[in-house]
Amino acid sequence: MLENSVNWEDFLYPYKQAVDELTLKFETIRDQKLKTGQYSEIEEVHGRVKKVSSILEKLDKNDYNIEDIETKITDLAGIRIVCQFEEDINKVASHIAGRNDMNIIIKKDYLSNPKESGYRSVHLVIEYQVHTAFGVKDILCEIQIRTLAINFWATIEHSLNYKYEGDIPKEISERLKAAAVKVKDLDQEMSAIRDEVMHAQKLFRAKKNATLMTSQYISLLNKMGYLELGNKYVKIFTKLSEKDDTLQLMLLEKELEAKVKNLVKKENKGEQ
Repeated sequence: MLENSVNWEDFLYPYKQAVDELTLKFETIRDQKLKTGQYSEIEEVHGRVKKVSSILEKLDKNDYNIEDIETKITDLAGIRIVCQFEEDINKVASHIAGRNDMNIIIKKDYLSNPKESGYRSVHLVIEYQVHTAFGVKDILCEIQIRTLAINFWATIEHSLNYKYEGDIPKEISERLKAAAVKVKDLDQEMSAIRDEVMHAQKLFRAKKNATLMTSQYISLLNKMGYLELGNKYVKIFTKLSEKDDTLQLMLLEKELEAKVKNLVKKENKGEQ
């Protein structure tokens, strides 16, 4: 049997390596942007290696030979990048196009030309090089870039396709198409208030960071023995938190940062 003619674990290992590396690279971009207070076009990153059963099904469906796997099945390795806004999709695609560690060989623009089902996204097939224990290998990987809204829709559609083996009943198919139109309207509405949403998210992240750092500085004051000073800042912090005053919380964090640094410097001088 074809299934037993290939050591699938060894065969797919470089693809797993590629998925792990690419997932980490895109997550790092997102995390670094958020950590520095910037907006990240990348909201979520998911990766997977195609299941052996799906590979065999695709070979049989398209009448491919075993030798065709690596050249004709371009989604053995798959990455899904989820964005908040539709405008972010092409920005992420442009970023990928500008990288020198991966090369786009196929681009399918379902934003400009949606599928009949209503599915909208951008699919890129890239060539990516992995360095394995046995040498360098060029891997094909499909990267799907879509919004949060269409990702939800696509997940449901995929489940229904699986349930009905690709032959979704007409009534359900029509309802899916109608839902896709509503998803498109939602994406467009979110794009219209994009600036307000981004500003609100930036404030939320700033408040979260200020709260975390303030708590850490107060804890440090207590550990250094400045209990009275620590209690004083706890009262101020509690009052500002109750008022939900993000700006004053941020100013308090900066004040505490300077206070702790001065006290540490003072203690270090005393030890010399």
